[in-house]
Amino acid sequence: MIQKTEKRQDGTIFLNLKGQLDHNQSGSLWEWMTYRLMDESLTDLVCDLQDISFIDTAGVALLLDLKKRCINQGIRLTLQNLPKTAQRILDYEQKPPVTNGQTQQYTQPGWISRLGFWNTNKLNGIYHLINFLGKFVSASLILLKHPRQIRLNDFLYHLQQVGSEAAFLVCGLNALTGMVVVFQGETVANTFGAPIYVADMVARSVTSQMSPVLTAILIAGRSGTSFAAKIGTMKVRQELDVLAVMNFNIISFLVLPRVMAICVATPLLTMLADASGILGGLMTSTAFLDLSPIAFLNKVQATLNPENIYTGLIKACVFGLIIGLTGSYHGLRTQNTADSVGIHTTASVVSSIFIIILVDTAFAAIFNKFGW
Repeated sequence: MIQKTEKRQDGTIFLNLKGQLDHNQSGSLWEWMTYRLMDESLTDLVCDLQDISFIDTAGVALLLDLKKRCINQGIRLTLQNLPKTAQRILDYEQKPPVTNGQTQQYTQPGWISRLGFWNTNKLNGIYHLINFLGKFVSASLILLKHPRQIRLNDFLYHLQQVGSEAAFLVCGLNALTGMVVVFQGETVANTFGAPIYVADMVARSVTSQMSPVLTAILIAGRSGTSFAAKIGTMKVRQELDVLAVMNFNIISFLVLPRVMAICVATPLLTMLADASGILGGLMTSTAFLDLSPIAFLNKVQATLNPENIYTGLIKACVFGLIIGLTGSYHGLRTQNTADSVGIHTTASVVSSIFIIILVDTAFAAIFNKFGW
């Protein structure tokens, strides 16, 4: 068994290998090194092979592949204390071939080539994202043309997972939010000698802003990560390969039911969150501000208009689409390692929340332009 000792310092990984680097150990070491090379901050890789007791052709092939990958990604590779047998093979591989009596010289890629390789790796993610969105749109259009192809059982299952099982959390969170708005607005309202305007603040802030955003963030952390983890685990277990061999459309089979369920559940949960937030504000106002429930509800009814409700529901639909697509995309981008599942699950919730806040800012500017 081969043992690895890793140290990091300022973009450099110092790797000490100990044991036998043969065909039995090369596979696991290759996966580990491939994962490490995905680190964008890596600039130098130093491998010390002094404690390697045995190396065969599989180990040498591993070193050759590692060297090629490092060259392609612009990483400086240093092999220290290389066994003599492996050194002779590497020296032979590095000799330029002779063609018609002339020696063809190979040179290390320059900074322009390394910059090109770096851009290729970066643009690769953009390519996969555009490809994923194109397949999703295509599958959606096919489903609109043939609605009977919908996987109704899967849709209802995910609707239950995303919607009804999260209702309690959504209600509790938004009820507390309504209470917080009352406490925060009490000082401002008392300045004008009109505590009744707390109801106005609760109604407007909860329905148009807080309920859709907080509900979306809760669903992103609960359901978006679940999508990414489940699809990623299926890919690690090679279940997606089996579905592809059986001629299943992965997007239609796995992604569409999840995205449809979350797009339906998010507006419903948002309406429930609106009611919970107003109820929380009502309870707090009655208990601490000596406002009667009837006066509070009358003020809420006078304040709210259809635009307040519609803007929140429109945001909720878009937020649900973002969460479903982001979670499914990161799940499909998972590599065949256990670590990759955790990485992409975390990336899915971080990306979802960032995009939600960004889109919410855009909605605020658009709705303000129309006076909503």
